[in-house]
This record gives sequence, C-alpha cells and structure tokens, in this order.
Amino acid sequence: MSRVTKIVAFLVIVLVSESAMGAPDCVSILRRIDPCLPYLVQNPGREDSPSKACCDGVATLSIMPNVKDECECIKASVLLTPVDLPRFAALPSVCGTDLKIPTISGDMDCSQ
Repeated sequence: MSRVTKIVAFLVIVLVSESAMGAPDCVSILRRIDPCLPYLVQNPGREDSPSKACCDGVATLSIMPNVKDECECIKASVLLTPVDLPRFAALPSVCGTDLKIPTISGDMDCSQ
C-alpha cells in the first residue's frame, strides 16, 4: 500500500468514523493509532514490528477513560481498512500495554 493510499484510507476512516461515532474523540483515537498502519496493513512491504510512535499511541489509549468509545471507534475504522486483524489484536501485548479491547471482528461486543 503506497503512502498516498494509506493517507487517503486514513482520511476516509476519520470521516466515516467521525460521522458514525458522532464524537470528535474518535478522531483523536484514530490519530493515536495512525502510526501503527505501516505495521498493521496487509501488504508484503509492511513493517515487522510496530514503531515507537505506534506503541506510544496505543499506550495513551490504554489510559483513556471511556473504553467503550475507543472500542466502537476502532471497530468502525478497522473493519473499513485492510489491516491484519490478528496483528491488531496483539498490538497491546506487542507494545507492552494493557489496552482492553475485544478481538476485532464485525460482531465484536464493545459493551464488555
């Protein structure tokens, strides 16, 4: 995935998520995980490990007060982006954070 494609995909995600979630907090959440895209995208040239900026963003998500909003935002955006879902699910562990988000899928339950 080219850099331009990633940027366009991210902007689409932000716009769709902002309208789907109705809260600017979703945009803030997506900006925190944006540095993770080179690690998460499904393509042969992806990074082997998340960057420090990615892990820093994931760490800030782990201390945000509304986990349900984070979950709903990430669910809405990740399902629209060609990311490696098992890699995404393992991201908190790989980054050494305790972010509590259920396994990402179309039917994930964010109320838990």
